Amino acid sequence: MTHIRSGGMMNKIDMAAQNLASVPTGANAPAKPRNRFEFRFWLTLGLVAVAHVLLHTALERQWAGLAAPWRLVLEAGLLLMVAVAPIWFFLIVPVRREAQTVRESLERESASLHERLRTHDLNVRLTAALDMAEDEESVMRIARQALTLATDGVPAQMLLADSPESPMRHDLVEGWTSDEGRCYVERPTDCPAVRRGMGTVFEDSLTLSACRGMRGPMAANCAAACTPITVAGTGVGVLRALGPAGDPVLYRLLQSLNTAAHHVGARLAVVRSISASAREAATDPLTGAANRRSGEARLAELAQHSDAFILAMIDIDFFKKINDGHGHEVGDRALKLLVEVLRGCLRRDDMLCRYGGEEFLLILPRVDIAMAESMLQRCRSALPSACSRAGLPEFTISVGIADAPNSDPAQQMRAADAALYKAKLSGRDRIVCASQDGIDTQAPATASARDASGTP
Repeated sequence: MTHIRSGGMMNKIDMAAQNLASVPTGANAPAKPRNRFEFRFWLTLGLVAVAHVLLHTALERQWAGLAAPWRLVLEAGLLLMVAVAPIWFFLIVPVRREAQTVRESLERESASLHERLRTHDLNVRLTAALDMAEDEESVMRIARQALTLATDGVPAQMLLADSPESPMRHDLVEGWTSDEGRCYVERPTDCPAVRRGMGTVFEDSLTLSACRGMRGPMAANCAAACTPITVAGTGVGVLRALGPAGDPVLYRLLQSLNTAAHHVGARLAVVRSISASAREAATDPLTGAANRRSGEARLAELAQHSDAFILAMIDIDFFKKINDGHGHEVGDRALKLLVEVLRGCLRRDDMLCRYGGEEFLLILPRVDIAMAESMLQRCRSALPSACSRAGLPEFTISVGIADAPNSDPAQQMRAADAALYKAKLSGRDRIVCASQDGIDTQAPATASARDASGTP
């Protein structure tokens, strides 16, 4: 008999096989079953012969007067009676027991081989699918399909977060799962499997050592196999399969869960690394706003699709005085505060870019100039209180808005820059709007502490 070994998965089968007399071990192993059978055969034959001789001797006098045919019939019956019990107990029963043992061993090996083949198939298919996933959304879509394959139709759940300490952001459920059976850990560090860094089977949710991720008090008498999802060596989620309490199938599924979790985590690490690099390349490191190159790329995209948009150039008034009078650290904080205030007034599709120094570019698609002006007025009004809360010296901004739907982005940029220059010449702390024909309207500044003090 040939053994197929695969690490820890076959340990129990190997140990059981070594205890079976029918399993060959060593060079002379094939002779052992035959020797045992021959021994039992000759033992049985000897016992039958001895018993027959003894009974025949004891009954010979009683048979002396019988005719020869009747004596043959009685001797045959005697021999059959004597032989049945030894043949049954010493030949038939052991052979049936060994056959049953061999059949069970083959069934275990067949089931183990089937599971290894299923895991290998999952491994190959999942690797090929994830290699084509270019973003986290694609990875999650493939992970949902892999969850069904890995658990072989058993109810399963996948929880995933951005980091060990952040809340679970994804919660995928496959198959029917009761509310009591679902995992409700809030973050990866709350999960025992993630903390242990290895797959774990919780055999009964009602035991004292059961995972507390299930909604307590645990009314569902169930079991769970859980394995962590690691990204760059850090646990950020968990895959889990559910079953009835004490279900041995969960131990078999744990290997498939480990395979799926490994591949999903590895691909997430690649995708998140690429995404982080792309964000860093497109983001101003000081303020967190998009950089100039990202803004220009967004303008080119809008122009390519002929989408209408508003441009606003924003500049901090007397920024050099802030740096010279309070230090560059305060100036950096002022830049960050302005970005924070502006983001609080923006929509999801709007884009704020740091265009250079203390100058920012705001791209507002699908909005008219009145709405853009109103939005920026709210930002200007929010700046004094924001500076006070942040412990910064109060500062103001000048804004130039351009609305030129029939012009190219470069022409619209020049119009917005001209409007900003006009705002500076008009006394700063104000919004000036420009149209295709040039600067035509001006939004006057509201009274501020800087205006009241007479600062230009």
